[in-house]
Amino acid sequence: MCGVLLVVVATSVAVLLLIWSLQFFGASSVCFAFFVVWIPMTWLGTVSRVVRPRLPEAFHRLRPFERDGRPYELLGVGLAKRLLRRGPLAVFNPDLHLPTEPTPERLAHLDQRMRDAEASHVILLVLTLAVVVHAAVQGWWAAACWTLVFDVLMNGYPVMLQRYNRALLATRFDLPASDV
Repeated sequence: MCGVLLVVVATSVAVLLLIWSLQFFGASSVCFAFFVVWIPMTWLGTVSRVVRPRLPEAFHRLRPFERDGRPYELLGVGLAKRLLRRGPLAVFNPDLHLPTEPTPERLAHLDQRMRDAEASHVILLVLTLAVVVHAAVQGWWAAACWTLVFDVLMNGYPVMLQRYNRALLATRFDLPASDV
């Protein structure tokens, strides 16, 4: 019952905040572009405590080119990792840290949490692209560009970071390739 209440309250608050930001800032503003990415992200982060978004297992399987992490390093994932690991942004994902005792059970739990975070951000990345397309169709080029930038920063980089970290985890703890 508490789970249903959390989903209803979080959804209501998110919708009201989106409506308020639309009316207050306007659909073509940079502020609305930020909120249209941030609010659904915090909403899904909240409701995912009750309802975990999942993607097919094949999606999470790392491709051979990803296994050494170089493509992600070239895209600046190291900077994103430093920003998300330290400072105020670290509070959003307390479960996404290497356990003090890396037992197989704790590593499996960490891997699943990383997959859950990856799934949440992939879903939001794709859904927000619909907002970007809508803004472009309306001719709100600045809003479309800013929404895309915020979407890549707040959803795209976390996806890449989870994939990068899972590759590091597999290498460090000699996990089979099928597990990552």
